[in-house]
Amino acid sequence: MLGLGFATGMEFYTADSVNLVLTDLTGSFGVSGDEASWSLTVYTSALFLGVPVCVWLAGHIGHKNYLIGSVLLFAAASVVSATSLSFDTMLVARAFQGVAGAGLVVWWRGTVYMLLPKPQRSEALMRVSTMLYLSSAFGMLFSGYITDQVSWRLICIPNLAYAAAAIWLLVRYFPDMPVQRSERPTDWPGIVLIAVTLVSLQIILSRGQIDDWFGSPRIRLLAWLGATALILFGVWQTSARNRAPLLRLELLLDRYVLSSALIGVLTGMILSGSLYMLPEFLRNVTSEPLSATQTGRVVAVYALTAAAVRPLVVSVVARFGQRKTISGALVCLIASMLLINRFLTTDTPAYYFYLPLVLYALCVSALLPSVGSGTVARIEQRNLLDGVSLYMTFRQFGAAIGVAVLTILVERRETLHSARLFDHLRASSRVVQNWMTTASDVILSRGGYSTLKSQQIATKLLAEVGGREAATLAYADAFLFMAVIGIITLCLVPIIPPTPPVIKK
Repeated sequence: MLGLGFATGMEFYTADSVNLVLTDLTGSFGVSGDEASWSLTVYTSALFLGVPVCVWLAGHIGHKNYLIGSVLLFAAASVVSATSLSFDTMLVARAFQGVAGAGLVVWWRGTVYMLLPKPQRSEALMRVSTMLYLSSAFGMLFSGYITDQVSWRLICIPNLAYAAAAIWLLVRYFPDMPVQRSERPTDWPGIVLIAVTLVSLQIILSRGQIDDWFGSPRIRLLAWLGATALILFGVWQTSARNRAPLLRLELLLDRYVLSSALIGVLTGMILSGSLYMLPEFLRNVTSEPLSATQTGRVVAVYALTAAAVRPLVVSVVARFGQRKTISGALVCLIASMLLINRFLTTDTPAYYFYLPLVLYALCVSALLPSVGSGTVARIEQRNLLDGVSLYMTFRQFGAAIGVAVLTILVERRETLHSARLFDHLRASSRVVQNWMTTASDVILSRGGYSTLKSQQIATKLLAEVGGREAATLAYADAFLFMAVIGIITLCLVPIIPPTPPVIKK
């Protein structure tokens, strides 16, 4: 379990570190903030594609070999990503990171379900989860500090230590398991079809705003191609001719698997989107932008709280049952998003976000294990790995589209709010005239500029303030959108079969 914790902790550390340093990344490569977000989109998309692939691949080469290979590939890709001289090279490295990370995030949980008897699973999951949250906190604290003091490129250094510890432990203690090549032949048609679907969707989401969505022939072509590939994928996965489908979609007929898949895709959008949106706002939009170190300290509140609360979740689930625990976690998530929406201004003190982040931590620490233990873990043992793969695939699909959807939403809402705000900033307005006169006088007296130059600077200042206000409103809308997604997810909880609480006598 310790070896799995180090291996997967490397992925958690990296994910939160890259979220934090996107601003610095844009300066190093000379790209826009939207282009920089592709480092997240490419990673989560590769992770989504790698999740269904990792189950049959582990069966082909052996679970132990696959885990160690994933650790080595992830560490190597981390170094290449951080030392890349071009943005394209970094994106390729991030894609390899995502493929390797898929094996880590799936197999730490899959190994617990596969190797340990049911009475021992909850405690093992709790211990590894606590390590993962501590890795997230370390990622935000260390990467923020090293970015401000030296360079963001050094955030890859801890991954080498994580990898060394994980490999040493896995080589010594992970049990040898039989290779099952005959039982899991390669589903190449399924891999190709799901890859075409994902690539088409990501290009549509990234280029749609620029190319006028379905007004563009290329977007229409990609939409038809992606939809056709998705339909063919579904048909092929359920076909009797497919001896070993990449995803056993028939398992969705089980209420346990269906509920975990639906909740997974929606919560995946919120969990990935919120951890992208808040650092971006704090570092780029506020009137006094925070440094990487300061932002890391703020956002690390959620990871440290989750690590502290996670050991208590087992008893909470045992007392109240999975459905009530999931409902309470989603209520905390909705409250967190609504509070951030309410608090978000250009001058909000950083400590205002502590309460929403604590609520967010209460959600994360309880939601993910409750969904796992209350749904996927209850299906038959022979279908367990396929159920885990299906659940993680849907969850990673939500994470893959979450950042892209929220980026589009922020851009569109910012345009709308800019139009509304600047409609009121008319030269004939007495309020605007008074503000411009005061600003010009201050600039004239303190800057030594001419009267005309002072007026020009005041106009630019007014435009900058208005743009920042429009961006703040757009980010607030994004958190409101995530709250709505949380409400929709809460409405899906009744799909989960009821499980009685464990009452100790």
